[in-house]
Amino acid sequence: MAHLKVLTPVEAKLSDLLGPLPIEEGLLEEELEDPVETRAWVVLRRRVEEEVRQNTHNSIVFPPHLLDQVAEHVLELSTDEPCGLRGCVLFVVYEDPELGEQQLAKLKTDKNMPSTHLLVLKLKADPTSWFTKMARIFRSLGKRKMVVSSRYELLKKNFYDDPQVLMVQ
Repeated sequence: MAHLKVLTPVEAKLSDLLGPLPIEEGLLEEELEDPVETRAWVVLRRRVEEEVRQNTHNSIVFPPHLLDQVAEHVLELSTDEPCGLRGCVLFVVYEDPELGEQQLAKLKTDKNMPSTHLLVLKLKADPTSWFTKMARIFRSLGKRKMVVSSRYELLKKNFYDDPQVLMVQ
């Protein structure tokens, strides 16, 4: 059997124990996250990573927060579109000075929605990383990994307008 003991303050007021109550101004200042947008961000990030890793046979190395930034920018660019993110077709391309340009993935976010805009994500190679330098020295170690730089280019092409370019460094 559990025992319950109620503690009552002897000399303190209840408002001193609980602190000041929030006022409407304080509630409005807090940024409330949209659960639908948060879920779309998580799903988009996961799908991009899964598609790229599957098509490269897991031979790609991403910087820590690159895919988070990419998902955020894709959502920003899709907000003004008639169908939003659901009308987006996303191409992921890897640019390497030695190998040239390779298409890594093509994602259609909603197969039942008409496409209203095209986004091309150009991931850049990182020739300064230690992994790339070691792979050049020891070519015999095995399969070459693609090391992605934190710099990327996101190109937006509306099917009804001129292309826009967003450079992120």
